[in-house]
Amino acid sequence: MLYSHIRDMLQRSYIILIIGAALLISGMIISALWTGPFAARFMSENTILNDVLIRPAALVNTTIQITDTSKLVSLAIHEERNNNTSGTGQGEIPNNILKETVRNPNGLIVTSNEFIKQFFTTFKPDTKGKYTVTIYNLGNTPVSVGILLGNLPFIGANNQVNISFLGGIVAGILLIILGIIVLIVGIVVLALDRRRRVLPKNETALSPTTSSVGATTKNERVVLASWIDRFVAWLIDVVIVSIGLAIIFALISIPFWAASHSFDTESANMNMALRNLGAPWFPYIISSIVFMAYWTYFESTTGQSVGKRVMYLRTTDMNGNSVDVKTAAIECFGKAFLLPFDVLLGWIFTNDKRQRIFNRASSSIVIKLKEDEEDHDISKNVTYMKD
Repeated sequence: MLYSHIRDMLQRSYIILIIGAALLISGMIISALWTGPFAARFMSENTILNDVLIRPAALVNTTIQITDTSKLVSLAIHEERNNNTSGTGQGEIPNNILKETVRNPNGLIVTSNEFIKQFFTTFKPDTKGKYTVTIYNLGNTPVSVGILLGNLPFIGANNQVNISFLGGIVAGILLIILGIIVLIVGIVVLALDRRRRVLPKNETALSPTTSSVGATTKNERVVLASWIDRFVAWLIDVVIVSIGLAIIFALISIPFWAASHSFDTESANMNMALRNLGAPWFPYIISSIVFMAYWTYFESTTGQSVGKRVMYLRTTDMNGNSVDVKTAAIECFGKAFLLPFDVLLGWIFTNDKRQRIFNRASSSIVIKLKEDEEDHDISKNVTYMKD
């Protein structure tokens, strides 16, 4: 009766966690499905120019081919910092007056405006063909400008943002946020349910027995943690570390975002350097390094990350003793960088001791503890049992 009640409580928390994971994954998929085609369409249908130099009393032209007159055309222009510009302070944006003029294929002016530093407008083309955008520098110093010309589906008439077009990404983000909230609730429920769990003595994770005549020999029974408990512990760690990473990446991105929108040459070089590092692999590598450092620290000190502590699990050597930093680093590398392959190959080749491949490489296992388990050394006479 007691075990039936415990099982019901654990199933409740597992269901919440599964629902949270499903919401999170669904949000990520919806966001990817929306942003992928939009990004491809945006790059193919728009003209994007950077660092276009315009000397005093000079002009530059760019064109766009219009094949659908039902779509609005957007024009965005901004002055960029130019550290090579003479006559202005180093890295400053000159207050030059610029003038934009858009002509249709017949040479008629569609829009014409003077501005300083930045300008944005939309217009409805009246005929198909090649439209020409001319930008004049009416100031006394050279300037560099960035230009975006084309169709922005989320921008409507009078430069109003069309929220309905962004429904896909908004829905994806909301599902991701909801999934994270449900996962956190599931973790809390799981932690509360686990604390109510009372194991009878014959289910003890580490149970000493005595044997032999005239001498006492320790024979420890080590209960190997189940894959589902290890998955939930991993999921708890992923949620915690991912939230921390998201906050860190956001804080780090703010100055780079501000710098890139000020178009500082150094920030442009930084963006180029990041692209050369192979983005989007760069965030994956950084995240994996953080996860490995997190797991290595906790599992080499206490044997328990936050997730393992909640689930009453511990990483140990083959005798149930604490692992050193080297062993923890080898064991944690697999789940930080190669988890799917690590687990899959572990299921196939090392399921007798429920080891991932990198558990086997580091001679480590994951055991289940009693809720009041104290850290202690275990004898070398070990019997392995599955939970």
